[in-house]
Amino acid sequence: MREVKPVTSVVTTIADRCGLTKMRVREALQSDSFTPLKKRRQVLKMAQDLGYFPQGRKKVSSKDEGRVRPKVEVVLTLQLNTAFYSKLLMAIESGLAEHKYDCVIRTVSGEFEEFVMLCDILRVSPETPTLLVGYLPHQQLRTLLEARPHALLVDHTGDPKLALPYSSLSFDNVEASRMMVQHLLERGCQRILLLKGFADHYFSRDVEQGYRKAMAQASRLIEPTLIVETDFSAVSTVEKLYQTLDAGVSFDAVFTSDEMALVVLHTLHKKGLRVPDDVAVAGCDGLPFGRYTLPSLSTVVLDYQQLGRMAVEHILKFKSPPKEVTHRAGPLPRLEERDSTNFNPKRKK
Repeated sequence: MREVKPVTSVVTTIADRCGLTKMRVREALQSDSFTPLKKRRQVLKMAQDLGYFPQGRKKVSSKDEGRVRPKVEVVLTLQLNTAFYSKLLMAIESGLAEHKYDCVIRTVSGEFEEFVMLCDILRVSPETPTLLVGYLPHQQLRTLLEARPHALLVDHTGDPKLALPYSSLSFDNVEASRMMVQHLLERGCQRILLLKGFADHYFSRDVEQGYRKAMAQASRLIEPTLIVETDFSAVSTVEKLYQTLDAGVSFDAVFTSDEMALVVLHTLHKKGLRVPDDVAVAGCDGLPFGRYTLPSLSTVVLDYQQLGRMAVEHILKFKSPPKEVTHRAGPLPRLEERDSTNFNPKRKK
């Protein structure tokens, strides 16, 4: 185990090596330091190498009493069990910390009692910059925007039913879908099954629009039986896929989200269908586990780190309510081809 060096020893050593005063070094070691970021990182790296760790507790001085850092509230909706929100939240929290803001996370699910409690908290709390992350039915979303009219919708392409001004920031889900469907067509797939979420969800609307756009660009007819709606859950994904197969609907590719693609791979294997020889499978999100599925999952990578940084920059810059509906596009999606779409119609028996 590395020996933990006394603070005074570390400060003296860093001061000597960096040509700084001990006071400047002590300041750089504080979380609310005004030291330039590049210099502070140099000091922290040297402190780590020297075995320094900050004190767990310290006596609060009179000058620190009543000193409160500004904060941003993040309202995270948990109606859908999605893995990518962890990456987005980490990016938002990290970005706020760099600007010396605290991040307060509030969660809300589909339970009405919980939603009412959240609304009560927001109404009586001081006006605070707010990020609304994820999907909510438009009635609930409208209520939250009335409580926090300056809030930014994050990873959300908006909802025409809201009928009030709001700002949103999201990936170009339409382009992500179009890219992947075009890729599947170029690989020789003829009948692509779109396995999407429920119709009212913005991601479902976007990926279907991208699917239709790619098919139209390739002059392909769209069969209604090849667009299947789920509720995003694993249970619903398995159920709808079995129903499609049992109905005799033929397909040689499936496009869906990364999380549902994992379920698709498992289900097709149980049905004796080979991926990608019989059916190509593609996802959208770029979640890390896709590299380790068998076969590895082709996906459209979405940069949640960059989206989180953009959300922080927006909410700290625009603190007044928008006067009209405004939408800002996030980082461009990137197609990552892996084994699951290495489809060759000549191999199919």
